[in-house]
Amino acid sequence: MLAFAAILLPMAVATLAHSVAKIPKIGNSLAKVLCVVTSYVTLLMILILTYVVVETGPVVDSILIMPLPIGNFALTIHVDGLALVPTILSALFASLAQTFSVKYLSPENRYRPVPPTFNRAYSLMLLFLGSMVGACFSGNMLAILIFWEITSLCSYALVAFWHEDPTCRAAALKTLIMTHVGTLGLLVGAITIYPVVKTWEIHSWNQNISMNPIVPLAMLLFFIGILPKAVQLPLHTWLPDATVAPTPVTAYVHVVGFLMGLYAFPRFFSQVFVSYMHSSMIPSQLTALFGNIGLWNFVISLTGAATLIIMPIFGLLESESKRLIAYCHISALGGTVMALGFGTPLGTAAGLFAMIPHVFFCGLLFLATGAAIYHVGQTSLQNMGGLSSKMPITAVLGSVGVLSWACFPFLGYFNAVWLIIHAALELNALFFIILFFFGTILKTAAILRMLYAIFFGKSPEYKKEITEAPALMLFPMVFLSACLFIFGAFPQLLLNYLVLPAVSQLGMSFELLSPLGDIITASGFWSPAWASVFALGLFLLLIFAVNYLAKERAVYRRVLTEEGVVYKRVVSEEAVKPFLCGEDAQLLDGARAYHFYHTLIHVLRIDRVCHASNVDRLYNALSKGFSNLCVKSLHLDIQQRYFPAILSFIVGTVVVILIAILAG
Repeated sequence: MLAFAAILLPMAVATLAHSVAKIPKIGNSLAKVLCVVTSYVTLLMILILTYVVVETGPVVDSILIMPLPIGNFALTIHVDGLALVPTILSALFASLAQTFSVKYLSPENRYRPVPPTFNRAYSLMLLFLGSMVGACFSGNMLAILIFWEITSLCSYALVAFWHEDPTCRAAALKTLIMTHVGTLGLLVGAITIYPVVKTWEIHSWNQNISMNPIVPLAMLLFFIGILPKAVQLPLHTWLPDATVAPTPVTAYVHVVGFLMGLYAFPRFFSQVFVSYMHSSMIPSQLTALFGNIGLWNFVISLTGAATLIIMPIFGLLESESKRLIAYCHISALGGTVMALGFGTPLGTAAGLFAMIPHVFFCGLLFLATGAAIYHVGQTSLQNMGGLSSKMPITAVLGSVGVLSWACFPFLGYFNAVWLIIHAALELNALFFIILFFFGTILKTAAILRMLYAIFFGKSPEYKKEITEAPALMLFPMVFLSACLFIFGAFPQLLLNYLVLPAVSQLGMSFELLSPLGDIITASGFWSPAWASVFALGLFLLLIFAVNYLAKERAVYRRVLTEEGVVYKRVVSEEAVKPFLCGEDAQLLDGARAYHFYHTLIHVLRIDRVCHASNVDRLYNALSKGFSNLCVKSLHLDIQQRYFPAILSFIVGTVVVILIAILAG
């Protein structure tokens, strides 16, 4: 019953919170506290479930909702290791985002002040959490579809938080349409496969699936249905637009929303449809480049790789801070989908493990940026800068998130990257390895640009005094930073108790850890703890050496100012010439990396790549064409009302068909 409670408690509190807020005097504060505490209680219940699953195996239970002619609609609970990975992360970040929101969604916010009264962001995040847990814990496809739909509606309402703004309304509508394309794909896919499997219980599908020609069509529909939630090409463009919401809401939609999509890939394609995944392989002529991989696995991995390499190019050209993070976030998700698409035990383990530090560093960077926006009142990189001297703790925490994103060894994400590369090596997939390297470099360049612009760039003249972020905003960031360090040095904690049990329960048992805690693959081994100590020491030594040599080799130039003669320290040309092969020292890039971005934008013309790969142009053309068609239809003959008659006929036909299906 604990699993049912983890689903129903946040949904019930989300429903009742607005009534609690109406209590005189204490209602608003009580409702906020109730929502925040509920998210932590939900996290505690899921952690207890994790202990039960690790000790005794999957938890299975069922409650019959109603019998239908097309099969029983039951809330079947199937809590296994795979379901626990996204739900723990969802509950954890929901708790942190709610805590952050207490101060961010307040009148002190200089970007957009929010009244101190209880607002719908708290209840919607809780409702999202409950439906997210329900979708992952459910074993019945009808229940999954209902919970999946609730998360889509919550995303729409959260993005439309500032509904008075036309930009927010447009972004919310785009979110609603794109996520519902996914829901429609899952719905039609489920209806398509039902005559073959004759049950809505997804854990029985693999046993009942026969070599039926309709199954590949259902698999394609499921694949399309998952794309918007996993934020993959070409159904990804709603997520950057969703950054118009308040920062904790943006972080929540971005960080928690993708978990359901990534969870669905191994659930359906590594478990439910596993017998079909390897039924056809790619042509032998392509194996030298793409590896020994199945056709369906290739399609999934190629989609992830394309997302990985294209999205950071948009980030390199973006000037809005949260949109830039969103593009890099989508790129990193592409790498995870690429690994999950391999369909191998190591690839699945790498993809599941990558989800965990991804939540930490992506959430951390969103919150650090939100803290800066809270004080500065601006979101554009051009209006921020030099905040490291005014918000030093936030700057350090944001730097930790960026360094993890850049795959520094003593932070969590490096272990995931190491596993992904070795999963590709296991398949001899040279193409995916090359794309993964280039995609990682591009997104690192984009995210470093944002970090420098906000915290270390030239400081504009701020109209108001800027201080450090409040304690309630710092706590979530400190916690996420600590997780990156702990699980960077000791990833065995996550692998032993979450990732490897999840992979094992998918029928992919394999050895990854040695008795001493080293990560061992067919291509090599890795000792995270010792490597973290070594890398951290080397990093500190490098910083010391750079500072020491900068002082030793500095040249002081005499400069005349209004206050008199001052001496300005500059880089010695003689000190850098050996590293430039004697070339002009002016070619040395500073922290702003002028020459790097000049080459990307003016030589390689990455703006053309962005224009060519912007699928919104296609969607806008389709939308305009459909709108014109409707206008022309309405002008056929207003007196005869042909268009309403045709539309009524179509709606009536659909209703009759649905009634016939339900009546058997």
